[in-house]
Amino acid sequence: MMLPKGWVETTLGHIAAFNPKHKSDLLPESNVSFVPMSAIDEHSGKIVESASRKYKEVSKGYTHFSDGDVIFAKITPCMENGKAAIAQDLVNGLACGSTEFFVFRPEGIEASLL
Repeated sequence: MMLPKGWVETTLGHIAAFNPKHKSDLLPESNVSFVPMSAIDEHSGKIVESASRKYKEVSKGYTHFSDGDVIFAKITPCMENGKAAIAQDLVNGLACGSTEFFVFRPEGIEASLL
């Protein structure tokens, strides 16, 4: 298959980090967004509701993500229903949420071209 001019073939591993954790120096009392699977609108691809929680309450046992990350449902039927979003406008730019999310964080020079 011919790629459009300026495109390159690569793997996701070259342009994204998978399921990254928040920095270890994040203060336990910091507020972050909490995003359950039900907060993802399958039609708009947006987080439509979230709550603010203390990081210490959600740092363990939940999936970590940040503004700009892509979150994508792991499980059926959520995946089939289009439960995916680009994280935006999170409290302090950070969130913890459903353990049923894959997280893709664009990184590297190639990611700036996306």
